[in-house]
Amino acid sequence: MRTLFSLLFCCLLGACNGKKEQVKDICELKATGEVKSFELDSDVRYNAFYLYTFSDETGKDYLSFLNYRTNQLLFYDWKTARFLSKVELDADGPNGVAQVSGYYAKDFNHLYVSSYAYSGLIRVDTTGRIVQKIPYGTTAKGYKVLPSYTPSSHPYIAPVFLEGKLYITQPDIPRFHSVDDTPLTVRIDTTQQVCEELPLTYSLLTSEEKKKSANNSQFSRIFDGKNFVYSFYVSEDIVVASADHSTIKRIKAASRYISSATEEQKDSEAGPRLYLELARYGDLIYDPYRKIYYRFAYPKVDLDRNMNWWGKAVYGRKKFSVLILDKDFQVIGETLFPEGIYNSFVFLVNKDGLYISRDYQVGMGNQSDDYMTFERFELVSKK
Repeated sequence: MRTLFSLLFCCLLGACNGKKEQVKDICELKATGEVKSFELDSDVRYNAFYLYTFSDETGKDYLSFLNYRTNQLLFYDWKTARFLSKVELDADGPNGVAQVSGYYAKDFNHLYVSSYAYSGLIRVDTTGRIVQKIPYGTTAKGYKVLPSYTPSSHPYIAPVFLEGKLYITQPDIPRFHSVDDTPLTVRIDTTQQVCEELPLTYSLLTSEEKKKSANNSQFSRIFDGKNFVYSFYVSEDIVVASADHSTIKRIKAASRYISSATEEQKDSEAGPRLYLELARYGDLIYDPYRKIYYRFAYPKVDLDRNMNWWGKAVYGRKKFSVLILDKDFQVIGETLFPEGIYNSFVFLVNKDGLYISRDYQVGMGNQSDDYMTFERFELVSKK
């Protein structure tokens, strides 16, 4: 089997020879069978949409997440999966944050939460003390930053900090701003507390994509150290933007398991079920250790009409694949996963591979919610 290094070297060699061809199926994700289990106490409600890993100054890795609908931040030793500590954030008083709505952990010194009661981000420390408040405001062009930004790992819209400036995403809410005039990202100078909208707006969506979104134009956004990359759930294209969004390009990154980009979302009593049935795309994440990108895709499925699907979205989609993109955003492989095992909405990139949750619990009465479990996948060349 060719090594991953040889695999990537061949891709670079082809580019140097001037042959700009899209190479497919030269690599895949392979399950290792290695599983990490993180024990949850009786106070923790399963919802891993606010979950991150980070390292300290010695290189030791940690996992942290927000206990859903509480003000608790939990910390684990990543290597041993041992529980370390729980931070209880006050709702009231001098360090009160009301009710936390979102969470992002960069490291122990940079923990950020959003709150339903504050229009901005709040930086806290491991004692629960408020260290800094970053208020939102109005740009010089009159755009008022929406207070509804909630940092999350699904959809992956974690805040980005570059040279003292904060980059956050904006949802499309027509009653506040024209959708075509709503920026995808706003930049905030955290020292001067000045806001600026970046030039990329929801106008980039085609009329067909807007029709399919049914006022739900969700996307994920990552920063790879050079570019911001957007993955809209209703589009087979990804959008790559320079750091200041002055240069933008759309690149096709389509799944072979989805015949058309997505289907039109229609409001109905079957909404929760349709959300988990219809074909669409998902989060795109960056793997800095292997210099590649993973994009989740969700083929159409038919689900049990007799089951109540309200609240089941926290366990992911029954069927999904992961597209593998190289440094030039070309598809070099796609892995289809077995159905009904993995929670495709919960994932982590680590030095030793991609970790995906094994907590798909829909209709599986024998699975415990006392643990969060992850299986490690390796990127290998395809035979």
